Amino acid sequence: MNAENTQNVSQPVLEMSALVDDLQRQADLLKSLKGKKGPHTPEGKQRIKYNALRHGFTGQVLLMTPEEREKFNIFVNGIMTERAPIGTHETFVANSIAEEAWRLQQIRARCANLAAVADIEGAGEKFCPMPGKTEADGIEDAVVDSAVARDLSKQLALMSLYAQRTQRAYEKYKKELEEMQAKRKAHEAEELEDARLLYQLADTQGLAFDPQKEGFVFSLQFIKAHTHRHHKLLLAKRTESDFRRKNKLTEITRTAGKAA
Repeated sequence: MNAENTQNVSQPVLEMSALVDDLQRQADLLKSLKGKKGPHTPEGKQRIKYNALRHGFTGQVLLMTPEEREKFNIFVNGIMTERAPIGTHETFVANSIAEEAWRLQQIRARCANLAAVADIEGAGEKFCPMPGKTEADGIEDAVVDSAVARDLSKQLALMSLYAQRTQRAYEKYKKELEEMQAKRKAHEAEELEDARLLYQLADTQGLAFDPQKEGFVFSLQFIKAHTHRHHKLLLAKRTESDFRRKNKLTEITRTAGKAA
């Protein structure tokens, strides 16, 4: 075999060997990358801790300044006090309402800030009022709004999308909590009425009444107070007509009806 034939045979073999070596190196690289679990040192873990955080509206981590955190806590505590949740589930839903409401406020503020930034950056200064016109201030505001809508349309659309999602989530949690609390209060009212009737039965028979033995969570003092209030209200309803006649409220009602 001459030298030319030897070169022709060995050349593809060398090229194939180089390709196999290259593929092997790539495979080894991928294998080594898959084997990496990320930084192991505390400094490295802290550095990549928020890599997955995208923005503050749908993220799971709340990054706030101490001043903003104080306002956030006051806002959330206020809503929690108004909603008065009882139990773990109600507390979770009430807290979700507060967080969605806070997030909605942030989004609205961001939209207002976009217009403010455009004004600061001088969008209105590019407007030259026509000679003799005195309503330049109003037109300048309209120019700023138009510039914001034109130049920041993507940001405004994104804020609008976030606002719609947040509003839906807020309404969903609000409805869920109201339904849960209405169901709980209706059950408590039924239980309290049963306790009142059983207490009255024991009292008329001269027997002791133990709410805990009957399966109630109410205290005996609470049931007694509720029973007395119940009968005072019945008595008050019976004396309502006498009170109206005594204070001539019936005549006032008739006069008002004729005037209407």
